[in-house]
Amino acid sequence: MRTRVTIIGGGITGLSAAWELQKKGIDYTVFEAASYWGGKVLTDTVEIDGETFIIDAGPESFITRKPEVWQLAHELRLQNDLIAPEGEAQGMAVIHEGELHFVPMSPGAFVTTSLLSLGGKLRLMKEPFVAPRKDTEDETLASFARRRLGNEGAQRLIEPVLGGIYNADPERQSVMVTAPHMRDLEREHGGLIRGMIATMRQRSKSSEPKKPRFITFASGTSELIDEMIAQLTGDLHLNTQVSAITRTDTGYVIDLADGARHETDAVIITTLAHTAAELLSQTAPSAAAELHNLKQSSIGTMSLIYHEADVADARPVRGLMIPRREGRAIDAVLWTSKRLPERVPAGYAMLKVFFGGAQPAMATVDEESLLANVRRELAELVNIHAVPILTRTYRWPNGYPLSEVGHLEKLSEIEASLPPGIWLAGSAYRGLGVPDCIRQGQQTAHAVTQYALQVNTTSGEPTTITS
Repeated sequence: MRTRVTIIGGGITGLSAAWELQKKGIDYTVFEAASYWGGKVLTDTVEIDGETFIIDAGPESFITRKPEVWQLAHELRLQNDLIAPEGEAQGMAVIHEGELHFVPMSPGAFVTTSLLSLGGKLRLMKEPFVAPRKDTEDETLASFARRRLGNEGAQRLIEPVLGGIYNADPERQSVMVTAPHMRDLEREHGGLIRGMIATMRQRSKSSEPKKPRFITFASGTSELIDEMIAQLTGDLHLNTQVSAITRTDTGYVIDLADGARHETDAVIITTLAHTAAELLSQTAPSAAAELHNLKQSSIGTMSLIYHEADVADARPVRGLMIPRREGRAIDAVLWTSKRLPERVPAGYAMLKVFFGGAQPAMATVDEESLLANVRRELAELVNIHAVPILTRTYRWPNGYPLSEVGHLEKLSEIEASLPPGIWLAGSAYRGLGVPDCIRQGQQTAHAVTQYALQVNTTSGEPTTITS
């Protein structure tokens, strides 16, 4: 008996699950409500005076410490298209009390930086001697940073950077979702500095070829999505809204918004939590109620293109993180053309601005007001006063998960209340980044495989699943 699996959501999680199922010989169908694949992994190209610009709406690069993107790219034979952003950690700055400070990335810069007081520097240097937590209990990102680095180190280094990357309030965000590797370093090595030293030693002894810390794709992050779609041979549907999931004696029925019905043996839901709650309201009402309680926020990005000469006097930053306590209308800035010069023709500059975290209303304000706010912030923070020659805005209203303390424990309870044959995976569940989503898609596909083997063994039917 062949097992049929339905995947709801065609973002990176759903497509990764499909890819794993395909390798195992399991039949799958993917339903995506949007008109394109990949979710926030989206690349646009624009033309200006015959020149082509590559704009990534969401993430521009991926960390290789989490190996999933690297491994998937090699499986898809995209390794020759991988590139490393230039100076990913260089030129990173934060705003503190209205002033721009570069993040110290060397011992000399640490000694001379005005970002930290003498007391703050001495406290940070005590980090290797702070007693470690050995348990796996959750805590806020801010609490972890204060324990290890002190108040200044937390507020002026860790919280702005990680809070900006994850568009989250450090006083509420779960460290076990946002940065579990930091707790791993503490638990396994006694602290962050000790852990980083141990990690560097391990890398120096490794015989494996060294990978860059960050990678992306030559023609934009959508290259990963496009190649997956090209190699997936299952039943793929865009512009297809799922309205309900109903349990039957033999599996599940998927009701589509156009009135069609689809029978399946198992379901992988990769949507955000509130959408999943609507889909499960009949089949798993208790799980649906808890999914509704998981928080989501609205975010967006705006890419701005300039003539390079018009921004010649800008502050020399590659990235700028802005803590929420600063009360700014934007959350972060990335200077794309400095990090990824392949994206932009010579003579031009391109920046990406993130908004919606500190001021949620920015994610829904009209375009004219948004641009006025962004231009004001860029003028005050990085000395860019020029009018951009082109902008591209991307918004995800109520489209970004917020994983607060206790999230993983709550999720385990939700998963335990799901009926057999239904799984949740994606950014709203066990990790926010693209590598996390790929991992969840892969792990869920493995779980479906084991479920199918168990069901087929119990029924006495032969199985066609390959291992």
